Amino acid sequence: MIRYGKSAEALLAHKQDFFRDNDNLLREGRRIGDIYRAQPARTACKCCATPLAGASFVKQGITYIVCGRCGHLNGAHEDSAEFCTALYTEAGGAAYAKTYSADDRDAYRRRVQDIYVPKAEFLRDALAEAGHDAAALRYADLGAGSGYFVAAMRELGFSKAVGYEASEVQSGLANAMIGEGAVRRHELDDVVSLASALDADVVSMIGVLEHVREPRELLAALQANTKVGYLYLSVPLFSACVFFEMVFPDVFQRQLSAAHTHLYTESSLDWACREFGMTRAAEWWFGTDMVDLFRALSVGLEKNSELNGMSDHWARIFAPAIDGLQLALDRKKLSSEVHMLLRFVS
Repeated sequence: MIRYGKSAEALLAHKQDFFRDNDNLLREGRRIGDIYRAQPARTACKCCATPLAGASFVKQGITYIVCGRCGHLNGAHEDSAEFCTALYTEAGGAAYAKTYSADDRDAYRRRVQDIYVPKAEFLRDALAEAGHDAAALRYADLGAGSGYFVAAMRELGFSKAVGYEASEVQSGLANAMIGEGAVRRHELDDVVSLASALDADVVSMIGVLEHVREPRELLAALQANTKVGYLYLSVPLFSACVFFEMVFPDVFQRQLSAAHTHLYTESSLDWACREFGMTRAAEWWFGTDMVDLFRALSVGLEKNSELNGMSDHWARIFAPAIDGLQLALDRKKLSSEVHMLLRFVS
């Protein structure tokens, strides 16, 4: 099963702060970049472990290298334990949680409905296509954050869905919104051992694999866990929006910045599937590249006193074209993210 495209309407509604708060978000991304540049050099590809050599480009002072073996895009520094702690769990994970938390129950429910229910519906349809009753299966959502995807799965009748999260703040919010025990907290360094012991038919990682210190070890642990039949993941990709970030350095960098120190490509995903015994059961290619282009030009117009009167005109002429333009990229598998249901076959 393969799908392309998704309306940008909900994203634009939920991410207006990306337009309004550009300078603060950009400043925070650069602060995290300073921490990242202070980490040891990354010597091996994050996906296939081949030795890295030769800079491909430099963005915001950080060197990036495209792996010559699998095509994965690697930042030149390691996601050290210190770096991950500073981002995800320091002070209970309060700083990182700001990006993903909701102010009240209504806002939480809207985010679940607009962004996460479509992901759960895709998973339900993909499992049905593979011959499964999705409601009867057991689910473990790794890196559950504030529990949005767990809430979406439970809303669709996946009663055996449980999340696992390292942030005390985010897991606390999840349990307050969904119900106690919906998301279980664990230590940041325990994710690989946790994956080895999961009692679940389907493991989901929605925007998580790119944040894990040891993604290869995590995939190997899931492969070795005979109870796990499927992995449902979404990952950010090395796509057009990264090039927009290169040429608009004063616009908040969403795709390749801060906690995104490396990005997948279709070829590096293929490599991971071959190495860890997975085959594609379903794919959904969609992205926000055109939203990012729209945002970059909107911010640039607003910041220029001679041009800021044109920002409303720009929105009128470009916003209606976003979905069609993005779909053209999605159909070429050039989108900024992909959702995949992968079946373990060995």
